[in-house]
Parts: sequence; structure tokens; C-alpha cells
Amino acid sequence: KDANAALLSNFEVYQLLTDLKQQRKESGKTKQSSGQQNLNTIMYETLKYISKTPCRYQSPETVREFLVAMKDHKLTKAEKLQLLNHRPVTAVEIQLV
Repeated sequence: KDANAALLSNFEVYQLLTDLKQQRKESGKTKQSSGQQNLNTIMYETLKYISKTPCRYQSPETVREFLVAMKDHKLTKAEKLQLLNHRPVTAVEIQLV
């Protein structure tokens, strides 16, 4: 296992990408390499997709509250992450996780 590997929630990815996007706007660089253009495309497509998910309405506090609430349930980290990312609202959706 890679010691630096970690699971990220959609909220964390959304926050990271929006922060990077803002930093790039502020830096004002216009000339970019082809690798940088590819990265911009990946960032754009990821933000486009992820902004349609419930993570857009989450905050660090809601994530923390969710994890505290899930502490007593015997769920793996991956199961908690799926619940956090998908935020099921019906019994059927919960069964799909």
C-alpha cells in the first residue's frame, strides 16, 4: 500500500478543484503547455460532473457531523464514503450502496 494514498470524498475533490480554479484565475497566466491544457480539461469535466452531485451543498461541518453520526454503525470507510457521496434519501437508494 502507498502511505500517501487516501480516499477523498466528492466534497473534498470539489473543494480542491474550485480552489485550484480560483488560484489559476488570480495568477492570470494565459500561455499554457499542452499538458496544462489537458489538466484544465480534466478539471473542467470533473467540476462539471461533480457540481451536479450532493457534495455541492456540503460543508466541512456537515461532513464532520455525518462521520460522527456514523461512528456507532459498523461500516467500512468505503461504505461511509459512498453514503457521504451519494446521500441516499430512500430505502431503495440505501440498499444500492
